[in-house]
Amino acid sequence: MIAAPNPSAPDIAVIGGGIVGLWYARVAAQHGARVLLIEKRTIASGASGGMLGALMPHQPTGWNAKKQFQLDGLLSLPGRVEALEAETGLSCGYGRTGRLMPIGHAEKRRQSAQWADGATVHWPDGCAWTVEDANPAPGWLTDAALTHGVNRDTLSARIDPRRLTAALRAALETDDHVTIRENTEVAGIDADGTLTLEDDDTINPGVTIIAAGIGSFPLIDPENPARIGRGVKGQGALLQPAHPIDPLSPILYDKGVYVIAHESGRIAVGSTSEDAFDAPDTTDEKLEAIIAQATALCPALEGATLVERWAGIRPRAEGREPLVGPLPGASSVVLATGGFKISFAIAHLMADAAVGFALGGRPEGLPEAFLPEHRLKRRRHPGT
Repeated sequence: MIAAPNPSAPDIAVIGGGIVGLWYARVAAQHGARVLLIEKRTIASGASGGMLGALMPHQPTGWNAKKQFQLDGLLSLPGRVEALEAETGLSCGYGRTGRLMPIGHAEKRRQSAQWADGATVHWPDGCAWTVEDANPAPGWLTDAALTHGVNRDTLSARIDPRRLTAALRAALETDDHVTIRENTEVAGIDADGTLTLEDDDTINPGVTIIAAGIGSFPLIDPENPARIGRGVKGQGALLQPAHPIDPLSPILYDKGVYVIAHESGRIAVGSTSEDAFDAPDTTDEKLEAIIAQATALCPALEGATLVERWAGIRPRAEGREPLVGPLPGASSVVLATGGFKISFAIAHLMADAAVGFALGGRPEGLPEAFLPEHRLKRRRHPGT
């Protein structure tokens, strides 16, 4: 029987209970660390509480370390999910569905051929990108969208964000290495890694991992959080189709609009990307426009019942790439945030890297552009 984690002096404190923080806590515990997971509200109550769950690759041209990292994430995630499902008995709603993207004009058709060629070079066997003229999914994708054909890939997948985060939480709650504290806000982090909570209690972890989504940025730089990153609002909706649909129908993506069939039989649509907003958690006419676009794209949505509207703020680190690695000037603090739209595809690999840093290593395979040492100045503390 292992010793229970000391809530005031864990080996690793993880700030943030979204998809990123949950994976970090799981990986750290699997390495034998005593983990305290601290969440300001409740688990997965922020951007990770949405309903889309699109797992889509970058275009396979202009190949770089970031695209390789995301590809590695897409290919390794099914194994992690399978292990999690076997451990908890809970489905995470993963499905390798593929993706369809209508081609709207001749120049896009030319680019699409380049993407198809790139996939043969960079993607593994069994993962294809083709450019087709006939509709691969009549009744699911409207023929009217295929003015210049359609891109089809077999690598894209979907996962149910709420089922995945519920399964991760269930695994952590039965792990003797882990303590979860919800409704607990971290007010500040000292240079030595001491955490001060909003009620003036203190936590003295060996290492702190900051994975608090948009809440990460003011923790890193309270005076100027915008230099670290910002929030981008997204709105989405969950609909119940009037007739049963194949839950493995391919993801539809066109002009920023997603249509995703889930294991539950419901269809998620979204999403906006709003840099300026007044109400972060409310939906408005922008979502109505998204639903209309999705219905025009997907005939199966005709007559669907609206089940839920959702809005949340995704964290986008300055420079766009995620921040993963030690905070300059505070070696006992590791950053792991800013995944923006691809967090669900790479969070488990970000966790591997962040925990590797926390345990004193320097993980391989992490893009140099992700490292805070290359993108952030040495951290300044009050009085220095």
